[in-house]
Amino acid sequence: MSSFTQLTRFSNYITGSYKALVHGRGHWFAPQICNYTRKSAEERLGIDKPKRPLTPFFKFMTQMRPALLAKNPGITSKEAIAWTSKHWQQLDSETKAQMLKEYEKDMEDYKKIKDIYESSLTEEQKADIKKLREEMAVAREKRKLKADFKELGRPKKPMSSYFLYVQSRKETFQGKNIKEYQLKMKEEWLKLAESEKAKYEKQALELMNKYKKDIEAWELKMITIGRTDVVRAKPVRDKKSKSIDKKQ
Repeated sequence: MSSFTQLTRFSNYITGSYKALVHGRGHWFAPQICNYTRKSAEERLGIDKPKRPLTPFFKFMTQMRPALLAKNPGITSKEAIAWTSKHWQQLDSETKAQMLKEYEKDMEDYKKIKDIYESSLTEEQKADIKKLREEMAVAREKRKLKADFKELGRPKKPMSSYFLYVQSRKETFQGKNIKEYQLKMKEEWLKLAESEKAKYEKQALELMNKYKKDIEAWELKMITIGRTDVVRAKPVRDKKSKSIDKKQ
Protein backbone atom coordinates (compact mmCIF):
# COMPACT_ATOMS: atom_id res chain seq x y z
CA MET A 1 0.00 0.00 0.00
CA SER A 2 1.39 3.40 -1.02
CA SER A 3 2.03 6.14 1.51
CA PHE A 4 -0.52 8.32 -0.25
CA THR A 5 -3.22 5.64 0.04
CA GLN A 6 -2.45 5.22 3.72
CA LEU A 7 -2.68 8.95 4.26
CA THR A 8 -5.93 9.17 2.35
CA ARG A 9 -7.54 6.37 4.33
CA PHE A 10 -6.29 7.92 7.54
CA SER A 11 -7.75 11.27 6.49
CA ASN A 12 -11.11 9.73 5.66
CA TYR A 13 -11.13 7.95 9.01
CA ILE A 14 -10.33 11.15 10.93
CA THR A 15 -12.44 13.65 9.09
CA GLY A 16 -15.48 11.57 8.24
CA SER A 17 -17.49 12.18 5.12
CA TYR A 18 -20.02 14.76 4.05
CA LYS A 19 -21.44 12.10 1.82
CA ALA A 20 -22.13 9.85 4.78
CA LEU A 21 -23.72 12.75 6.62
CA VAL A 22 -25.89 14.08 3.84
CA HIS A 23 -26.73 10.91 1.94
CA GLY A 24 -26.36 8.05 4.38
CA ARG A 25 -28.94 8.97 6.98
CA GLY A 26 -32.10 7.49 5.62
CA HIS A 27 -34.90 9.98 5.06
CA TRP A 28 -33.47 13.13 6.66
CA PHE A 29 -32.43 14.94 3.50
CA ALA A 30 -32.90 12.21 0.92
CA PRO A 31 -36.13 13.65 -0.58
CA GLN A 32 -34.33 16.91 -1.35
CA ILE A 33 -31.21 15.42 -2.91
CA CYS A 34 -31.19 13.65 -6.27
CA ASN A 35 -29.06 10.65 -7.13
CA TYR A 36 -27.18 12.44 -9.87
CA THR A 37 -25.75 14.99 -7.44
CA ARG A 38 -24.38 12.49 -4.96
CA LYS A 39 -21.03 11.72 -6.55
CA SER A 40 -18.23 14.17 -7.16
CA ALA A 41 -16.24 14.17 -10.39
CA GLU A 42 -13.41 12.36 -8.64
CA GLU A 43 -15.74 9.66 -7.31
CA ARG A 44 -17.23 9.11 -10.75
CA LEU A 45 -13.72 8.69 -12.15
CA GLY A 46 -12.73 6.29 -9.39
CA ILE A 47 -10.19 8.68 -7.87
CA ASP A 48 -9.73 8.45 -4.10
CA LYS A 49 -9.89 12.09 -3.04
CA PRO A 50 -9.40 13.16 0.61
CA LYS A 51 -12.59 14.47 2.22
CA ARG A 52 -12.90 17.73 4.09
CA PRO A 53 -13.51 17.42 7.84
CA LEU A 54 -16.98 18.07 9.14
CA THR A 55 -17.57 21.49 10.69
CA PRO A 56 -18.46 21.48 14.39
CA PHE A 57 -22.15 21.91 13.64
CA PHE A 58 -22.29 19.04 11.11
CA LYS A 59 -20.23 16.86 13.43
CA PHE A 60 -22.73 17.65 16.19
CA MET A 61 -25.54 16.72 13.81
CA THR A 62 -24.05 13.27 13.15
CA GLN A 63 -23.61 12.70 16.87
CA MET A 64 -27.20 13.67 17.64
CA ARG A 65 -28.71 11.79 14.70
CA PRO A 66 -29.20 8.37 16.39
CA ALA A 67 -31.03 9.85 19.37
CA LEU A 68 -33.15 12.09 17.15
CA LEU A 69 -34.21 9.26 14.84
CA ALA A 70 -34.93 6.98 17.79
CA LYS A 71 -37.34 9.51 19.26
CA ASN A 72 -38.73 10.80 15.94
CA PRO A 73 -38.45 8.10 13.23
CA GLY A 74 -40.71 10.03 10.87
CA ILE A 75 -38.98 13.41 11.21
CA THR A 76 -38.55 15.51 8.06
CA SER A 77 -35.27 17.13 7.00
CA LYS A 78 -36.62 20.60 7.82
CA GLU A 79 -37.66 19.52 11.30
CA ALA A 80 -34.33 17.74 11.84
CA ILE A 81 -32.34 20.86 10.98
CA ALA A 82 -34.52 23.01 13.23
CA TRP A 83 -34.16 20.53 16.11
CA THR A 84 -30.39 20.27 15.67
CA SER A 85 -29.97 24.05 15.38
CA LYS A 86 -31.94 24.58 18.58
CA HIS A 87 -29.82 22.10 20.54
CA TRP A 88 -26.62 23.46 19.01
CA GLN A 89 -27.47 26.92 20.27
CA GLN A 90 -28.08 25.48 23.76
CA LEU A 91 -24.74 23.67 23.78
CA ASP A 92 -22.27 25.06 26.34
CA SER A 93 -19.44 27.23 25.06
CA GLU A 94 -16.76 24.93 26.47
CA THR A 95 -17.95 21.98 24.36
CA LYS A 96 -18.23 24.17 21.27
CA ALA A 97 -14.70 25.48 21.82
CA GLN A 98 -13.36 21.93 22.11
CA MET A 99 -15.15 20.88 18.93
CA LEU A 100 -13.77 23.93 17.12
CA LYS A 101 -10.27 23.08 18.29
CA GLU A 102 -10.65 19.52 16.98
CA TYR A 103 -11.98 20.86 13.67
CA GLU A 104 -9.02 23.21 13.23
CA LYS A 105 -6.62 20.32 13.88
CA ASP A 106 -8.50 18.14 11.37
CA MET A 107 -8.31 20.97 8.81
CA GLU A 108 -4.54 21.20 9.24
CA ASP A 109 -4.23 17.46 8.58
CA TYR A 110 -6.63 17.71 5.64
CA LYS A 111 -4.68 20.52 3.97
CA LYS A 112 -1.44 18.53 4.19
CA ILE A 113 -3.05 15.42 2.75
CA LYS A 114 -4.81 17.46 0.06
CA ASP A 115 -1.45 18.88 -1.09
CA ILE A 116 -0.06 15.35 -1.38
CA TYR A 117 -3.18 14.24 -3.25
CA GLU A 118 -3.08 17.11 -5.75
CA SER A 119 0.62 16.62 -6.46
CA SER A 120 -0.02 12.90 -7.11
CA LEU A 121 -2.57 13.55 -9.88
CA THR A 122 -1.38 13.04 -13.45
CA GLU A 123 -2.08 15.64 -16.13
CA GLU A 124 -4.55 13.24 -17.71
CA GLN A 125 -6.45 12.86 -14.44
CA LYS A 126 -6.55 16.63 -13.96
CA ALA A 127 -7.93 17.07 -17.48
CA ASP A 128 -10.55 14.35 -16.90
CA ILE A 129 -11.64 15.93 -13.62
CA LYS A 130 -11.89 19.39 -15.19
CA LYS A 131 -13.89 18.10 -18.16
CA LEU A 132 -16.29 16.11 -15.99
CA ARG A 133 -16.82 19.03 -13.61
CA GLU A 134 -17.74 21.25 -16.54
CA GLU A 135 -20.18 18.64 -17.84
CA MET A 136 -21.71 18.27 -14.38
CA ALA A 137 -22.07 22.06 -14.09
CA VAL A 138 -23.89 22.22 -17.42
CA ALA A 139 -26.15 19.34 -16.35
CA ARG A 140 -26.95 21.14 -13.07
CA GLU A 141 -27.91 24.29 -14.95
CA LYS A 142 -30.20 22.30 -17.24
CA ARG A 143 -31.88 20.63 -14.27
CA LYS A 144 -32.30 23.97 -12.54
CA LEU A 145 -33.82 25.50 -15.67
CA LYS A 146 -36.16 22.54 -16.07
CA ALA A 147 -37.24 22.90 -12.43
CA ASP A 148 -37.81 26.65 -12.95
CA PHE A 149 -39.93 25.93 -16.03
CA LYS A 150 -42.09 23.56 -14.03
CA GLU A 151 -42.44 25.93 -11.08
CA LEU A 152 -43.23 28.92 -13.29
CA GLY A 153 -45.77 27.00 -15.36
CA ARG A 154 -44.01 27.14 -18.73
CA PRO A 155 -46.22 25.72 -21.50
CA LYS A 156 -45.05 22.33 -22.71
CA LYS A 157 -44.15 21.80 -26.35
CA PRO A 158 -46.83 19.63 -28.01
CA MET A 159 -46.25 16.20 -29.50
CA SER A 160 -45.48 15.67 -33.16
CA SER A 161 -47.98 13.99 -35.49
CA TYR A 162 -46.13 10.68 -35.09
CA PHE A 163 -46.29 10.72 -31.30
CA LEU A 164 -49.94 11.72 -31.41
CA TYR A 165 -50.50 8.57 -33.46
CA VAL A 166 -48.51 6.46 -30.98
CA GLN A 167 -50.56 7.91 -28.13
CA SER A 168 -53.77 6.97 -29.93
CA ARG A 169 -52.48 3.39 -30.12
CA LYS A 170 -51.30 3.10 -26.50
CA GLU A 171 -53.99 0.54 -25.63
CA THR A 172 -52.19 -1.94 -27.92
CA PHE A 173 -49.01 -1.85 -25.78
CA GLN A 174 -50.26 -4.03 -22.88
CA GLY A 175 -46.89 -4.83 -21.32
CA LYS A 176 -45.00 -5.62 -24.52
CA ASN A 177 -41.28 -5.13 -24.94
CA ILE A 178 -40.80 -1.37 -25.34
CA LYS A 179 -38.23 -1.65 -28.16
CA GLU A 180 -40.36 -4.09 -30.11
CA TYR A 181 -43.40 -1.89 -29.58
CA GLN A 182 -41.52 1.18 -30.84
CA LEU A 183 -40.46 -0.69 -33.98
CA LYS A 184 -44.03 -1.83 -34.53
CA MET A 185 -45.37 1.73 -34.18
CA LYS A 186 -42.75 3.03 -36.60
CA GLU A 187 -43.69 0.41 -39.18
CA GLU A 188 -47.39 1.17 -38.76
CA TRP A 189 -46.76 4.90 -39.16
CA LEU A 190 -44.76 4.41 -42.36
CA LYS A 191 -47.53 2.23 -43.82
CA LEU A 192 -50.33 4.54 -42.69
CA ALA A 193 -52.41 6.06 -45.50
CA GLU A 194 -51.65 9.71 -46.23
CA SER A 195 -55.24 10.64 -45.51
CA GLU A 196 -54.90 9.14 -42.00
CA LYS A 197 -51.55 10.82 -41.44
CA ALA A 198 -53.07 14.15 -42.43
CA LYS A 199 -55.48 13.95 -39.46
CA TYR A 200 -52.61 13.70 -37.00
CA GLU A 201 -50.57 16.34 -38.83
CA LYS A 202 -53.52 18.73 -38.66
CA GLN A 203 -53.92 18.08 -34.95
CA ALA A 204 -50.19 18.59 -34.36
CA LEU A 205 -50.27 21.88 -36.29
CA GLU A 206 -53.21 23.16 -34.26
CA LEU A 207 -51.46 22.25 -31.02
CA MET A 208 -48.23 23.91 -32.17
CA ASN A 209 -50.02 27.12 -33.10
CA LYS A 210 -51.65 27.19 -29.68
CA TYR A 211 -48.28 26.49 -28.06
CA LYS A 212 -46.68 29.44 -29.86
CA LYS A 213 -49.35 31.80 -28.56
CA ASP A 214 -49.14 30.35 -25.06
CA ILE A 215 -45.33 30.50 -24.91
CA GLU A 216 -45.25 34.10 -26.14
CA ALA A 217 -47.82 35.13 -23.52
CA TRP A 218 -45.89 33.25 -20.83
CA GLU A 219 -42.59 34.87 -21.82
CA LEU A 220 -44.14 38.33 -21.73
CA LYS A 221 -45.32 37.52 -18.21
CA MET A 222 -41.82 36.35 -17.25
CA ILE A 223 -40.31 39.58 -18.56
CA THR A 224 -42.74 41.65 -16.49
CA ILE A 225 -41.76 39.82 -13.29
CA GLY A 226 -38.05 40.07 -14.06
CA ARG A 227 -37.38 36.44 -15.04
CA THR A 228 -35.73 37.15 -18.38
CA ASP A 229 -33.32 34.26 -17.66
CA VAL A 230 -36.04 31.75 -18.57
CA VAL A 231 -37.03 33.51 -21.80
CA ARG A 232 -35.77 32.03 -25.08
CA ALA A 233 -33.02 33.81 -26.96
CA LYS A 234 -34.87 33.16 -30.21
CA PRO A 235 -38.63 32.95 -30.77
CA VAL A 236 -40.36 29.80 -32.01
CA ARG A 237 -40.44 29.76 -35.80
CA ASP A 238 -42.26 27.34 -38.05
CA LYS A 239 -40.49 25.12 -40.57
CA LYS A 240 -41.92 27.02 -43.50
CA SER A 241 -40.31 30.32 -42.48
CA LYS A 242 -36.96 28.55 -41.98
CA SER A 243 -37.06 27.04 -45.45
CA ILE A 244 -37.87 30.45 -46.95
CA ASP A 245 -34.84 31.98 -45.21
CA LYS A 246 -32.56 29.27 -46.60
CA LYS A 247 -33.78 29.87 -50.17
CA GLN A 248 -33.13 33.59 -49.85
